[in-house]
Amino acid sequence: MKTGFSLQSADAALVRIPAPRFLWAMPVAINTSLYTYPAEIWEQIPDKDIIIKLTILIPIVLFGILGNVVLLEIIFSNRSLRTATHLLIANLALIDLVTLLLCPPMFLLHDIHQSYVLGSVGCKLEGFIEGGLLITSVLALCVVSYDRLAAIVLPSKARLKNTSVAVATGLCWLVGFAAALPFAIYRNYRERNWSNFHETFCAEDRQVMPLYWDLIVVLLVWLPLGVMLVTYSAILCKLDHYERSALNREHPMVVRYKSRVAKTLFVVLMSFVVVRIPFTVMIMVYYKDVNDENTFEVSEGFVMVWWFAKVAFIFLYSAVNPVIYGMTNRTFRKAFKSSRILSMICRFEEKQHSTYLSNSVNLVG
Repeated sequence: MKTGFSLQSADAALVRIPAPRFLWAMPVAINTSLYTYPAEIWEQIPDKDIIIKLTILIPIVLFGILGNVVLLEIIFSNRSLRTATHLLIANLALIDLVTLLLCPPMFLLHDIHQSYVLGSVGCKLEGFIEGGLLITSVLALCVVSYDRLAAIVLPSKARLKNTSVAVATGLCWLVGFAAALPFAIYRNYRERNWSNFHETFCAEDRQVMPLYWDLIVVLLVWLPLGVMLVTYSAILCKLDHYERSALNREHPMVVRYKSRVAKTLFVVLMSFVVVRIPFTVMIMVYYKDVNDENTFEVSEGFVMVWWFAKVAFIFLYSAVNPVIYGMTNRTFRKAFKSSRILSMICRFEEKQHSTYLSNSVNLVG
């Protein structure tokens, strides 16, 4: 199967030498020119597979770029929306926009080719950029969760001001990319000459990176999930207290507000969990198969689907964030109607439709 993975049993000296996409470091240095390449040589996946992957990713990326650009436009073009809460959402939109602009091309170049084609610079920067953006995103998500907690549960003095938002935003970017530095330090571009194939790949330090990936899973999955569970539980408990007080006073407005907030928080939480499942499972398979002497069998179909899904779902999350954080907010829904970008797109579609109708009438006539 042309996926770039080599999941053979560990009973021979060469099976630990990786197919390039799995990024495993070399074991003991050997003269590979005396051996044939221990996997199928295919260089590039079939055109059919490329078309399928592009068909899935292109709509996600285009939708996400448009949604995040529009979200940034309406926040910074409306003075009334430049509040601390909305600026935090703008930071999330900026992170998602940069992710959708930079990461899909790197992933596709990595995914389509058997050998690593981004060179030594790409080997250092690819993981650093992708990891830095992902960590920055979850840190920003944690700040948004705190902001919602402060707005509903904590005293007013605990709420973030615009100055605090600027500091928190800067720290998210700084800490996010600082935490991603091991991707640049412990990944190295390598070349191997086999008797029948010249292999290039990006190798990870086998001593350091498995431990680091455990940290990455904590930062990208368990930390934000824990923060959201704690903050959203506190919010719902507070709203439950308000609900009981409102019912005693026969005031249904707070009850309706609690229901609306609960639905929004449920969407946010479940979307995060669903998106992070493929990533977590793939990391578990990725390193258990390398380091555990009692390796387990993994079907090639499973690897192929989950490898692509873990990345596609992360891009999808960046694409739907404007919908989750924008369209679930009544103020944003009103502001979307005044978006110049959306107005331009609508006018263009109307013009195209009118031209089509005019041409159809002329043909009939």
